[in-house]
Formats: sequence, structure tokens, C-alpha cells
Amino acid sequence: MSYESHEKMNFIVNPASHSGQGLKKWKRIEALLKELELPYEVFFSERSGDFQRITAGLTERLGEDEELFLVILGGDGSINEAVQGISNFEKVRFGYIPTGSSNDLARDMGLFRSEREALLALADGGREIAMDVGCLSWKAGDVTMHRRFLVSFGIGYDAAVCAGVQSSPMKAMLNRFGLGKLTYLLIGIRQMLAVRYNRAVLRLDGGEKIPMNRMLFTAVMSHRYEGGGFCFCPDADAQDGMLDLCVVDGLPKWKFPAAIPMALKGRHGMFKGVRFYRASRVEIRTQRPLWVHTDGEVPAGELDRMTVTVLKQKLRFVF
Repeated sequence: MSYESHEKMNFIVNPASHSGQGLKKWKRIEALLKELELPYEVFFSERSGDFQRITAGLTERLGEDEELFLVILGGDGSINEAVQGISNFEKVRFGYIPTGSSNDLARDMGLFRSEREALLALADGGREIAMDVGCLSWKAGDVTMHRRFLVSFGIGYDAAVCAGVQSSPMKAMLNRFGLGKLTYLLIGIRQMLAVRYNRAVLRLDGGEKIPMNRMLFTAVMSHRYEGGGFCFCPDADAQDGMLDLCVVDGLPKWKFPAAIPMALKGRHGMFKGVRFYRASRVEIRTQRPLWVHTDGEVPAGELDRMTVTVLKQKLRFVF
């Protein structure tokens, strides 16, 4: 079968994802591309920031009537980087073949298919949906900074886990044995022992302020899963133009180790001190700076004042 008339797919590959599994998966996909005579171009990331840089270069030079079919091979961090670089969302068709260790976007979208199945679906045009894109905003001096996300934003415990994972050599070691998810579990347990209550204020869609006197973390999510399969917001829908929140505030610390595992099945709401909200604009103020993350990445470090909004149905996601 030949797809010579098919639009060219532009792949950006993280060869190091899942301790080299990304490169192995790409080689199998490239063999299929050649077998099916599919037009393609490939770019490889070598260091942090490459996905954003490559995506920006590809999208910025599009002509008035041109579109880009972009396919990412990597993990949640790779797609987070890539979405930062898109300058003209309406001209970009965004595909994704997961090769990471957590793959929470893939989990929510049901993207765990063979390379052949995934590639054939994309080659046939795939199913296109309009996916929401979240946006974190904060002040750095007099400059307002922005960071987009597809899966989730978090502050407090879950972000501290992400920061610990990124700085730990444990993940690379466990990935060699296909056990990358254990990194989150092990660092998550360590953070449970060190977790502290925080005073914070939440404001949803410009409404009344909601005080949080013993907050452990707040997750603001477009999709249901984060952290390698924790279903913190079971009702999250990435096409409804809203953000779902899971707020853990007032939960006794001794119950925290019991509540977190229940989130794997989305049953943590049974604990008093776990609350859910929905909004399109979320303002958070904390008494002291806390770790924040977007899709598991921590480029903003620690913050005490931030706003999270949703860019409704912004991304043309193809699968």
C-alpha cells in the first residue's frame, strides 16, 4: 500500500525517553514509514528545550495556506515542551505516540496501541478533536510569565514529587528495567514523610475567596490522570472548556498515605478533606512559595502567587 499523496508527517523524537526505548520505538516506526511509503521528516531532541525550539521553528515558518502535521514521540514532558513552541494552533495537527514512563495523556486518551496501529490511524487522517490547553501565569519581577500544559498543573505535594523525580538519578536506573513508574511511588512515599500543611487562598472564576488552612496540594487538571496513573480528577474532560480541581485541605497527615493510593482508582473523594471544584480561571495565593508543576515539569520552580486559565479547544489533537 502506498500513501504517496498523504500529507507529510513531521516527527520530533526523544530518543532517550524511557532509557532509550524511544529510539528503539522510532526505528520500528521508521521501518513502517518506509514500508508504507509515507512521506515524513524527523527531528531528534538532544537536550531540554529542543522540543520547544524545533516546534517553534516548524510552526513559525508556515505560509498563509500551509498546515503542519506534527507527531511527537516522547513522554508527557516532551508534549509539554512541544506545546510551548506552537505559535499558530489553527495550522497545526498534533499527533502523539507515547514512549515515556508515565504517559498520563496517553492513558486518558487510550493511546496504548502497537506502532503499526498508531501509524496507520495517523496515516488515514486519524480522529481530530479540539483539545483544551491549560495555561499557568505568574510574575517574575515586572514580567508576566506563561507556561502551557495539556494534562495538569499542581502545587504542593504532587509538584514536590515531580521536582524530586527530575533531580533524582533513580528514574534513569529504574527505566532500564522498565520500572520507571516506581520512581514516582518511591519519591512520593519519601515526600509523604516530609509533607507540610500550607495556608493558601483559592479563587475560582473571580468569585469569593476560598481559604485553605491545611492544604497539602491542589491539582488543576484538564485530563483525569497525572503522576503515572493517579486519577485525581475522575470527571475531567479535555474538551469541555473547564479545569477540574482536586484540593486536599484539612486531611489528617496520618490519613494521607491511605488517600493517595485510593486515587489510582479515583476513589480518594471518600476522605473528608478531599474536595473537587470546576472553573475556567483559578487564582492561588500561598503563605510561602511552593513547588509547582505543569505536566510533571517544574520550569517555574516555587511560587506563591499564580493564575491558571484554560485556552478552550485550542489544540487540534489527532489520534
